[in-house]
Amino acid sequence: MPTSRTEYILGLNTRSECRSCTGHSDTFPPVNIQYDYGPLRAYIKNRDLHYGFELDLDAREYTAWRANEFGSPAWIQPRRVGQTSGLSGQAGGLSNHTQTIRTEERKVIYGYTARRVITKTRTTRGSGIANESESDGWYIDPPAAWLALHPPMQKNVQYHLCAAGDKIDHYEFTQEGERETGFAVLLQRFDRSYFHDSDGAGRSHESSSRDEVTEFSEAALDPDLFVPPLGFRRVMQLGGGARYPFSERLRLRWEMIKDSFRRS
Repeated sequence: MPTSRTEYILGLNTRSECRSCTGHSDTFPPVNIQYDYGPLRAYIKNRDLHYGFELDLDAREYTAWRANEFGSPAWIQPRRVGQTSGLSGQAGGLSNHTQTIRTEERKVIYGYTARRVITKTRTTRGSGIANESESDGWYIDPPAAWLALHPPMQKNVQYHLCAAGDKIDHYEFTQEGERETGFAVLLQRFDRSYFHDSDGAGRSHESSSRDEVTEFSEAALDPDLFVPPLGFRRVMQLGGGARYPFSERLRLRWEMIKDSFRRS
C-alpha cells in the first residue's frame, strides 16, 4: 500500500501525520488494487506535558489523555513478568541470529554521506526456521534530534517480552558483525515466515516493503506543533474507528471532566 507520513521531533516530543489506507480488489490473486485513504490524522506524544493527543485535522477534532513514559494512557500499566525460564508453563525456546554486512558503497543523500548496510535475521524455534528477513538500507549518522529520542542501545540489554497467560518463550540472541545504529534514509525489506496450516502442511508467507525519506530538514520547529490548535474541539473518540469499550469511554469522559476543572 503506498502511504506517506511526516515526522516532527522537538526534544522528546514527537508528532506523526499520516492517512490510513485500505486496499481492495475484485479478483484473487489481487489485480488492479484500489486504495482508499482516510482523513489526515496527527499523533502527538508531548512528554513535557505528559499528555498524548490524536487529531483529526480535517474535522478539527482531537482526543487527549494523560500519558505514561511510553506515551500510553497513564491508567494503563504494563504487566511485568520476572524470570520465567524455569516455569512449567514455558512456551518454548527461540533463537535469533542477526548478520550485519557493511559494504564499501557510499553516496551523498541530503548533504550527508550515506553508507549501504545489509542486515539478515533468522529466528528458529527448536530445529525449524520460524521466520527470516533481509533488509538493504542506506544510513546516515543520526541527526541530533533523532539521537536524543533514540539513544544508542547499550551492550548489556534487558529485553522485555510479552506473555500470554503463564507461558513465555525463552529467547537467545546472537550477533554477527557490528549492528547498524544509523538513521535509515532508504530501506528495502523482505520477510518470509514459515508455519503449518490446519491440515499440518508446511506453508510460508512472503512480504516486502520499501521506506524512503523524501524530504529532510533540521530547521527549528514551533512548540505549538505538539499541542492541539486553538479552535479544535475535544471529543472522547475520533470518528471512523472502532468504538471504544464502555469502560474506556467512561475513563476518557472522566479525564475530560478533570481537565475542564484544571483549565477553569
